[in-house]
Amino acid sequence: MDVFYDPRCGIYLNGKSYYISYYLPNGNRVCRTLGSKNRKVAKRLMHQKEGSLLNGQFDERDIKKMPELRTLNGPRLRINEAAQEYLYATSAGRKPKTQINDSYTLLSLVSRFQKEFVDEIKLYDIQILITELHEEGKAQASLKTYLGILKKFFGWLEESGLAEIKNPVKGKVIIPNSSGLVRDRLPSFEEVAVLISDECAIQPLVRFLAFTGCRVGEALHMEWQDVIDGVWMIQRKPNCPTAFGLGWSPKWDKSRQVPLIKEALEVFVSQPRISRWVFPKTNGTRRGSLKRSWGSMKERNRIVDFQLKDFRTWFNHLLKSYFGFSSKEAASYIGNSPRINEVHYDPVSIELVSKKVKDGAATKLLQDETNRIGIAA
Repeated sequence: MDVFYDPRCGIYLNGKSYYISYYLPNGNRVCRTLGSKNRKVAKRLMHQKEGSLLNGQFDERDIKKMPELRTLNGPRLRINEAAQEYLYATSAGRKPKTQINDSYTLLSLVSRFQKEFVDEIKLYDIQILITELHEEGKAQASLKTYLGILKKFFGWLEESGLAEIKNPVKGKVIIPNSSGLVRDRLPSFEEVAVLISDECAIQPLVRFLAFTGCRVGEALHMEWQDVIDGVWMIQRKPNCPTAFGLGWSPKWDKSRQVPLIKEALEVFVSQPRISRWVFPKTNGTRRGSLKRSWGSMKERNRIVDFQLKDFRTWFNHLLKSYFGFSSKEAASYIGNSPRINEVHYDPVSIELVSKKVKDGAATKLLQDETNRIGIAA
């Protein structure tokens, strides 16, 4: 209790009832009815309240105006416990894989705070965390994702009443500029040719990724029955086993039909039917990841900056620049919205631009047009 705190109260008549007025230790004023029309009774209740305030005894209505007292008197919520509560309470709307990924990310982030309780986390702590992650080489897009996760977490804590806090991410958090929000790398034809020619266990799968632009998860869960008359039906499969249980669906639950081009169809037809999966392990079980084998393939061919998702970018470029697809058609084929397709999967090829630009092309066009309408250029 603050030694300078003055618990004196006052009463006043408001209408037909007496009201009490006093200040709490945090400076907040309280005015409320005493429920009595008698001045003597009101004064007696006032003196009782003064005694309670002097002894540091506050009722529930006082505590509502003293959130700091609620935190100090009750058990303070530890940051890791708060994260577990949040993940459990909000798990109903997540897929198992998303729940695992979100849990890992959030728990990793909150473990980096040099604080024990959620009410200790301020905007400064959020900014320091983002700065540290930037110094560790995290991409700008990753930093933005992490900040969004923390904003949802602390916002939920604030609104749920689980802890008396104000969301520290509501303030202005500066995200340092780095490599940009999207990966802007177009693999060369030489790189793709080398990789799809590497004879190894995952070569068919790599060739299929290159010639469909599909996501890795779509290819790993591909079954023979999914292709009908050369068209790959990518859709929800309730009975398809996954690493997280029964039931698989494409990203955003967005189904699509993909007419396979000749090269992709050749890969599909050439695969041995040893199990339900088109691209299984050698023992017929579903392949869960390409991390090791993909790393070895790149190392053998001395290729460093190449991610599996870059095949999507390369094939999207192929569809638009060489097959004449519109952005909407290409987006539909590889499973994106047109806007995402433009932003994430359509880098400019300097080589192709150079081929399209020829000396004198503009002059010749001008001459042709002026001659057509009978004007001398």
